[in-house]
Amino acid sequence: MIHVRSLASLVFVITMAAAAIAPAAAQTAPPGSLVHWPGEGIERCLVGDRAFAPTEIDGQSGCLVPVGLTRTGDIVAERDRDGGRERLSIGLGEYPYSVQRLTIKDQSRVDLSPENLARVQRENALIAKLWGRQGSSRFTLPLGPPLEKLPAGGRFGAKRIINGEPRSPHTGADYAVPQGTPVLAVDDAVVALTGEFFFSGNAVFLDHGNGLISMYFHLHEVFVEQGEEVSRGRLIGTVGSTGRSTGPHLHFGVRWQGARVDPSLLLGGSEKIPTVR
Repeated sequence: MIHVRSLASLVFVITMAAAAIAPAAAQTAPPGSLVHWPGEGIERCLVGDRAFAPTEIDGQSGCLVPVGLTRTGDIVAERDRDGGRERLSIGLGEYPYSVQRLTIKDQSRVDLSPENLARVQRENALIAKLWGRQGSSRFTLPLGPPLEKLPAGGRFGAKRIINGEPRSPHTGADYAVPQGTPVLAVDDAVVALTGEFFFSGNAVFLDHGNGLISMYFHLHEVFVEQGEEVSRGRLIGTVGSTGRSTGPHLHFGVRWQGARVDPSLLLGGSEKIPTVR
């Protein structure tokens, strides 16, 4: 038997626990995007099993919530603020990207041999270790350009048809410029990884802290080494056409909290990032 006093205490505890998580307005965003959830006094942001520090955009601090390109379900974001926890529900919007058709002359770069497939799997496992890195933030939004003069480009998220066969969507932005064009670090960072990879060719991965990784693929030359510290605007390599490539260009990509997001959103495109009101 539960006494009235005990029952009242139980109701009080449940009520207080429910009040500790305050709901926020629902939001819808497409795959590959970001949602800015502004607010002062935020201690930390949480998405799934990832906890990270708030980020400032246009002078407003808040949680920058990623909606990964390959996301298949809704997102629940949370944040600790003023001794309580707030919650935000983000529904997955429609996939807004186009279809890109490419022709690769070297068919061995499309239909992989067992040896090449094993190599790609080893490389993917090595690169995947980067997505869990956090550390103190070294960057300021918007990021600087990866090329001194950034041409029109992109095709982020495009559903690719390579040599007539459907392949994975494009996870970065492509900028077609002449071979040898200088490639610049978009902000202060530690060089997390460099190497020559099957698909991305000569590549550099920069760790900007707080879960932000920037990537530079198909380089002709690489001028930095793993573990080296670089500053915003530092020359890190030159444009090339190494790896699986149809010609000289820079493939520039970012991962935010492990999620693939459109890099243009962080390159001065903050007006494209929806804000929770």
